[in-house]
Amino acid sequence: MTFSRKRHFVDGKLIAYYSVTAVRPISRLAIKLSHGGFSLQNVRFGAASGVIEDGLSTGNTLVDLRSDASSASFPGVPRSEYLFVSNVRFLAMAGIVWVHTEYMWGSATPLSGAAYLQVVMLQMMKFGTIGFFLISGFLLGAGMQSARPYTYFQRRVKAVLVPWAFWGFVWFVIALSNHLMNEMSRRGLEASLNEVVREYLEFVFTKSIYWFVPNFILCIAIVLGLYRRVPDLLQGAVFLAFSLFHGANVYLHIIPASHTSALLGFVFYIWLGSFAYKHRDRFTDWLDKTSWLSLISYTCVAAVLAMVESHVLMSRPGDASNTLRVSNQAYSVLVILLIVKCKGALYPRWLKVRSETFGIFLLHPILLEVASLAMRKIPVGARLGISADGPLLISIGVVSFFVCYLCALLLTKTILKTPHLSWLVER
Repeated sequence: MTFSRKRHFVDGKLIAYYSVTAVRPISRLAIKLSHGGFSLQNVRFGAASGVIEDGLSTGNTLVDLRSDASSASFPGVPRSEYLFVSNVRFLAMAGIVWVHTEYMWGSATPLSGAAYLQVVMLQMMKFGTIGFFLISGFLLGAGMQSARPYTYFQRRVKAVLVPWAFWGFVWFVIALSNHLMNEMSRRGLEASLNEVVREYLEFVFTKSIYWFVPNFILCIAIVLGLYRRVPDLLQGAVFLAFSLFHGANVYLHIIPASHTSALLGFVFYIWLGSFAYKHRDRFTDWLDKTSWLSLISYTCVAAVLAMVESHVLMSRPGDASNTLRVSNQAYSVLVILLIVKCKGALYPRWLKVRSETFGIFLLHPILLEVASLAMRKIPVGARLGISADGPLLISIGVVSFFVCYLCALLLTKTILKTPHLSWLVER
């Protein structure tokens, strides 16, 4: 193993490197940096070589270079090595798949124990969408340290737009086929090709599971467009007002209330993630000092309030489990804080969270549509019997979640290993 010191300028600031080269992969390395004394600013570490960047400040630092190093302990670790980001990705994606599969076999008998259990399990998993916006904002903050806003935006759009467009079109074809099995629907769409195009754009952009990507692109475009042009706190106040407005709009219906069409409802969480990155040292100190009991207590209170709000909304038109309910916004943030506070990996080691999560997101809606087509062959009486049997309904819902998640994961792994096809699920 050899070390060499290098220097270069970044944004007018002198940066020093310690380049580490090894003849074989290194899984763990601890180095005490004491050449004149400086603090860790950034770390990049590969399978057989690593680089330590420092800002030439004061003090000695003990650096623990691990592929799963937690950013909570080492704020300078690059985005590929933020352990909490992988934890959030895994749990948020599992939560999203659960939300989309729990009710695929129907709702339990009203006021039954199974019906209440469905509501509780649904609410427990309703943090996924906001969780993805938060970590996307955090990674945006990290990415802006080495890229211009336009370059970063261009890179993000290129990474997600083509796979999203392909699988969104595949999903729409299957969903349209499912829809046209109804005779009345077929007659309605035979009127004109324009109707089909309108249906495609409306469903994929605002009503399908794929709504997330165009909304995400809009959010990062807004945050990057205002980067260093408008004070952070002013941005945060305006974006929070938008999120709270959408929370109130669930009741008021001034504009379409669905969270899938809330174009400005999630910008705040991109901004909040980026703001957390900028102040990561203070954020980490605060989170470390906050007790588990306090954080869990606040999360439980928010969960109860979210379920009460869902119950109130059931008597009103619209989605009673809307992600942008004010109580669910609070619940989602608190769950993410709990995940960030965890210092260990919360996902199985055989799952490559960073490279495979996007594929699960893209593929699981298609699996659900195919399953919906297959379920048409099940007699109506049999399906009603499943809905009436609470324990059976819950059990089948759990099995459906695991089947959908694992099938999407296996398909993603297969596509990633197939030459010339990996772009279909890469981000």
